[in-house]
This record gives sequence, C-alpha cells and structure tokens, in this order.
Amino acid sequence: MPAAVRHRAAGTNPYPADLSTEAPLTSATTTITLQLSPEDGIVALPAGPGSDWARAALDLARFEESHEGIHVLPLTDPTTAQTAIDTLFGNTSRFGISVNISRQPFIGDTASRIARALAGTWEIELGNLQLPASDARNRLHRAWSDADGPLPATTRSYSRQMPAAAFLTHEDGRVLVVTERPWDHQVLVGAIAPHTDFLALDVRQPISIAASTVPAAVDKVSRTLLPSYDRALVQAHLQMFDATLTRVHAARHGAEHPEMLPLAISLRAHAPYLIRHLHASGPWPSSAQSAAALDRASQALTADPPADDRSTAEMLDRWLDHGSRVTEMVRSLDPHIAVHTPHRTTAPPGLPPRPPGTSTGSSPAR
Repeated sequence: MPAAVRHRAAGTNPYPADLSTEAPLTSATTTITLQLSPEDGIVALPAGPGSDWARAALDLARFEESHEGIHVLPLTDPTTAQTAIDTLFGNTSRFGISVNISRQPFIGDTASRIARALAGTWEIELGNLQLPASDARNRLHRAWSDADGPLPATTRSYSRQMPAAAFLTHEDGRVLVVTERPWDHQVLVGAIAPHTDFLALDVRQPISIAASTVPAAVDKVSRTLLPSYDRALVQAHLQMFDATLTRVHAARHGAEHPEMLPLAISLRAHAPYLIRHLHASGPWPSSAQSAAALDRASQALTADPPADDRSTAEMLDRWLDHGSRVTEMVRSLDPHIAVHTPHRTTAPPGLPPRPPGTSTGSSPAR
C-alpha cells in the first residue's frame, strides 16, 4: 500500500574524469535554474556568489520560497504565472542574472514518488545545494553511508555540481537523503545517522544506492538500503547503550555521588529504540512474559532520576538489571550484531563517556 507523504518548509570507475576534483561553479555568474514540477508548478533554484540577488528577483516576481533556497510558482492561474515569468526575466536582465531551463525532473518530485512507494509515513524537507551557504549541503556531507558507495563518492568530489537534495524523515526517526548524480542524473539515496555520535562508531554503515529510475531506486532502497540501515541502527544503539551501562556500573560502585541526569538522558536516547526493535522482532519463546519484561524495562530505563541517595542506588541497580536483559535479548536475535563487552569492565574503545548529542569531534567537516 502506498505510504503517506507530508511536506514541510525544507569493476570500472563510474565517475567521469572531467569531474574528478571538487570545484566551484563553472562561472562566477549568478544563475537561476527553472524546472517544471507536476506537483509544484515552476521550481526555481538560485545559485552562485550573488544568489541573494537571485532570491530577491524571485521574491519580486512573486515566487514563493517553500524550502531552503527553493522557490515555486504555481501554474493554477495562467495569467498570474505569465506575469510572474515576465517580471522574473525583466529583473534578471537588470540584475545581470542568467536563467537556465532544465528538463531534468525536480528532485522533490522524485523524492515524493519514492516516499509514496515505501511503507509508513515520510515527511519531506528540501534544500538547495547550490547556495554559497547551504544547510542541506552540510547535512548531506554528514550522510551515514558506506565509504565506497555511490552517495559518498559523489558528495566527496562533486557536491558543488549537485542541484538539490530531499530529506525523507520516517515517523520512527529514520532519515533518508535523495539527490542525483550531476553527470548522468542517476538517483542517489543514502541514510542519515539520527545521532552524530554514530558516525564515529565501528559499525557496518548503511549501503547507499544509485538507480536510473524511481522504481529501480525504490527496489534498491527496500531490498538493500533499509535493511542495512536497520542493522546499523541496532549495532550503533547497542554499542552506545553498552557504553552507558558501563558508566552506570561505575557510578553504582564508585565512591563519588553519581550524576544521574546525564545517565538518564543517554539511556533514553538508546533503550527505547532497542526495546521497539525487540517488540518488532518476535515471536519470542514465552512471548507474553518477554513482552511484559520489555515493558518493565522500558519503564525503568526511561524513568526520571531520583533525588535522594538511597533511591539513587536502587535506580542504578534497576538500570543495570533491566539494561543487561535488554542487551542479552538483542544479542540473542543475532549473536554477531556487536562484540560483547561486559558492563563491569572499562568502556568500549572509542566510545565517548558522555550522553549522545554532544560532539565527539569526529564528524566530517562541513
């Protein structure tokens, strides 16, 4: 059944030799690229060092900026649309801005078709990669994908030639990025890590894909990308959860009064995902008992930290008890999902002794 889609205001070497190095736009001239979209009408992407002037020209022509640096002009009223186009060409002529017409499909339409073909509800946010300062490009460079796959291989060298990107956020928190290869316009799809700390972990990263058509892209995403993404998420959450339990054990047996809030924040960032994963992976032997055990673990591992010392010790014991059961159940599904590290030893190498969301200093440079 098609997915629901919501939009929000946002062997041989396949890479050609003439695009082998990252380079600025081929001309210093500010440009506006126009594309025809069945969903949005005329889509305009300003680019170049004077893109502020291009955006001003679009605003004066009554184009609406619906996402970062992406303007649209509905075609519901032909007279209004023709007036807007005439105004735009007049403004660009006065401002010295070049207008290009592209026959390539708009990436937003491609992303919408992919989202509708995937299970669940996906929210779409778009971004113009051609702006001098682009949040979308920064986000694209932080994609969590196999190092030699088509997406990172393209973004490492050719991101300045890529027009736009779409980010698809699933209701369960997974995020996909959809863009295109600039020389052959193949669709590229990759995964985004929900926590920046995941980028530094030693896990098998999700597999990015390239496809010549939307149906082929949907097939590869369903068969290859999403299963590898889910596996990587389990591995990453489990590693970070293990590291947190190590810190919980140290706090329980340490001489100093523990800081409970950072531990609680870290548990809440990883335990719910692992528990949802276990609920979805049944049936379990004695499934009713297992489900009840997971419900108790969820309550314990997401509870607010207590204020007094006696309750603190009890809470730490509950966290260790329920946390150990969760990790054992995850590993029972796949013993090779991660290397087991006992909670009563030192933290796993390379894992930061801090809750997720703080910088590890290992994210790719923007």
